[in-house]
Amino acid sequence: MPLPKIETPSYDLVVPSTGEKIKYRPFLVKEEKILLIALETEDEKQIINAIQDIIESCVESDLNARNLAMFDVEYIFLQLRSKSKGEQVDLMFECESCKKQSPFVLNLNEVQIQRTEGHEKDIKLANNIGVTMKYPSIELKEQFSDDKTDIENVFSSLIMCLEAIFDNEQVYSAKDHTIKELEEFFDALPESEFQKIQKFFETMPALRHELDLKCEQKVGKGKNAKICGHHNTKTLEGLQSFFG
Repeated sequence: MPLPKIETPSYDLVVPSTGEKIKYRPFLVKEEKILLIALETEDEKQIINAIQDIIESCVESDLNARNLAMFDVEYIFLQLRSKSKGEQVDLMFECESCKKQSPFVLNLNEVQIQRTEGHEKDIKLANNIGVTMKYPSIELKEQFSDDKTDIENVFSSLIMCLEAIFDNEQVYSAKDHTIKELEEFFDALPESEFQKIQKFFETMPALRHELDLKCEQKVGKGKNAKICGHHNTKTLEGLQSFFG
């Protein structure tokens, strides 16, 4: 006779980059083990692969986590964490004034994807030419090489995130052209036009949360002791910032 199993609830969320509604369940002990083992390695690639596997196990809709924008991956995993282990996370911050560590509680339900007004995937350049960009994904990050310099990886990311080039007459899909041809396209851009493409990455949506934290630690000794009271502005950005 099979052992009884506890049923897990399902929840809905909207994928930030696409607006697609998906269903998911909280992660279970087996997924928690996958994450803990990956975290122990302190290897970024193994942690990302573990997060990908957990998302694909827990999302009940048809979803390929490898092709999602990285901020989608971070947001979905944060929702999984919230429904699996609770909405509140205990974190620490260091006061800018007295340098003492203080605890604070973060409500994960308050964390959202932050968007920059005017950010567009279709970027118009000079001479009626433009480019259509796509967001960095797990698949793209895997193509970065530790053997390359940061500058080389920046240019690699530009090429990997290029979906198409267009003009008044035609759309030229990036997948139909060689890496060399795409490199030559970027190399021939005036600096002012290249900066427009760089702005795409600078203004991308991001999992980011701003906090105003008042330090309640005592400073000084004896009769001179007082509460620090300094207001600290802290920005949490990227998934690792929200791990408790």
